[in-house]
Amino acid sequence: MPDITLTTDWTDKGYSVGMLKGSLLKRFPHMRIYDISHSVEPFSIKQAAYILESCYRAFPSGTVHLVCVMPHYSIDNEIVFFEKNGHYFVGPNNGLFSLIFNSPLRAGIIPLDYTKINSLNRTLCNAVTRLLRPDPNELEVEMEINQKLLIQPVVNNQNIKATISFVDNFGNLVLNVDRNLFESVIGKKRFSIYFKNHEAIRRLSRHYMEVSVGELLCRFNSAGFLEIACNNQSASKILELSSGDSVQIEWKI
Repeated sequence: MPDITLTTDWTDKGYSVGMLKGSLLKRFPHMRIYDISHSVEPFSIKQAAYILESCYRAFPSGTVHLVCVMPHYSIDNEIVFFEKNGHYFVGPNNGLFSLIFNSPLRAGIIPLDYTKINSLNRTLCNAVTRLLRPDPNELEVEMEINQKLLIQPVVNNQNIKATISFVDNFGNLVLNVDRNLFESVIGKKRFSIYFKNHEAIRRLSRHYMEVSVGELLCRFNSAGFLEIACNNQSASKILELSSGDSVQIEWKI
């Protein structure tokens, strides 16, 4: 029996997470359940996609990753399930998975039936059951899942207009610029990251402790994205920046 991970915006308050875990354990008593996060910003499928994309490969192949953020996204709500890169995924068909995987998906889809009690948990468990069949017929046909578009960095001759895609619990600002883009466009050129009313950052750091306490820095985080941080303080509060704000990176040719 494979392990299962949970990612939701339900928080640890209330009974929702406990009820979902209980429903899963009733259906799969030998399954081990791991929490990735229940602190996703409410209804933020972009944040959920970033969190899941950043860590799902750290789990063993065959792990089931169940996501439940904004399941009630339209009148005709559905749960989608599929296999990708040796992992299994279950969650609402609200465009979240299209933010992680660009290629078409062979997926099964189950409508949510609100005439039944506990319909969401029941449907999620049904999707996991059908996903783990030895040869699920539902995955034989390529299904059209709902699509969403991520904001992409804008690259010009001497600058990148980046967007803050995620702010973590420490106030670190994660940009939508990964290591591959940075190295291919900027490489070893001298660069500057500009902010309103604050001194620019002009070098990469490997660790937070490379600068003095209270000093800003930029580094690549463990997921490979450029991160603006502050040693022992919140970069988000210091710079008065949050998710969705823009940051300019410039360099000299």
